Amino acid sequence: LPWSCVFFTGLYLLGYWVVFARRWPRGAVDRFKAASCCMSIVHGTSTSMAAAIYMLNLFHTASRLVAANTRFEEAIMEYSTAYFLVDLVHYLLFVPNQLLFVLHHVFTSSYMLSCRFYTGHGAFSTIVLFVVGENTSFLQNVWTISLLTHSAKLFNLLNVPFLIIFSIFRGVLTPWATWQLCLYFLFSREASAVVPFPLALYWMWSVFMGISGSLYWVSTHWAKLMSK
Repeated sequence: LPWSCVFFTGLYLLGYWVVFARRWPRGAVDRFKAASCCMSIVHGTSTSMAAAIYMLNLFHTASRLVAANTRFEEAIMEYSTAYFLVDLVHYLLFVPNQLLFVLHHVFTSSYMLSCRFYTGHGAFSTIVLFVVGENTSFLQNVWTISLLTHSAKLFNLLNVPFLIIFSIFRGVLTPWATWQLCLYFLFSREASAVVPFPLALYWMWSVFMGISGSLYWVSTHWAKLMSK
């Protein structure tokens, strides 16, 4: 976890001091936001791909939900938690008015930290959520950078496809996956033996809040598009 924090901090500084150094003056808020996108592209792309490959190599996926965390599952949780913690510091320091993203990062990181260091079980649920939740990360960050840099041609090219894909993943696939996790963690006796019910309830509530925030966010951009 500490080394992953160093890694993502390095990516953030690389984005701020090198990649976008000539685009904005020092201290510009958009320059901080673009630097955050550098971290997010690497995190989202790598975790979604690794999680998808990991799932494809498992035949009895349901049994993994309450099995003891494997070293790979713990490693990917620490790697991902590091990203959310570093990005959370970014928001608190430079974009504190983005409450939606701050709460999302708090809920997500607390979910993974408790799964990694408290229960020792349930990490496969985070793998499932990585697959359905992070697949849009690359497209979202390119879209965000095009918006920040006022690259009208690229933004107009990506805007509608991105909003459609994001809506499908966050509005259909992620809620479906979350419902399956709810059925298992909240109503399975096997799950309650290794994950306390109050904690499982918090996990599912955290994911629900994340989905709600994502849907609210994308709906505002749909509204802007329709108004034009």
